[in-house]
Amino acid sequence: MRGAAFLREHDCTVRDVSLDGAGIRIAAETIPPESFDLFIPCRNATRRVFVAWRSGAAVGPGFDATQAASAPEAVVRRLAASETEVARLRAALLAGNSPEPGRVH
Repeated sequence: MRGAAFLREHDCTVRDVSLDGAGIRIAAETIPPESFDLFIPCRNATRRVFVAWRSGAAVGPGFDATQAASAPEAVVRRLAASETEVARLRAALLAGNSPEPGRVH
């Protein structure tokens, strides 16, 4: 599992999967973030989940309303955001490089 608060992956055991969520087991000392990406090996899919409940080493992540984190729609959104950021940075570089907009020397 990976999340914004986690900068690394943590091993877990997926115990069951339903339409609304899953049951997983993690190390008792592991504190999962409020939401994270959960890889489900039996489905070869990654889903964005939130912690619905926790009892010791058992955690019940619920599936976000979004599709799998690796779904084409999610990739398209991330790519569009990246392209927008690249365009913004390019414009900032060009604006700072020449007194004339759009000119580089």
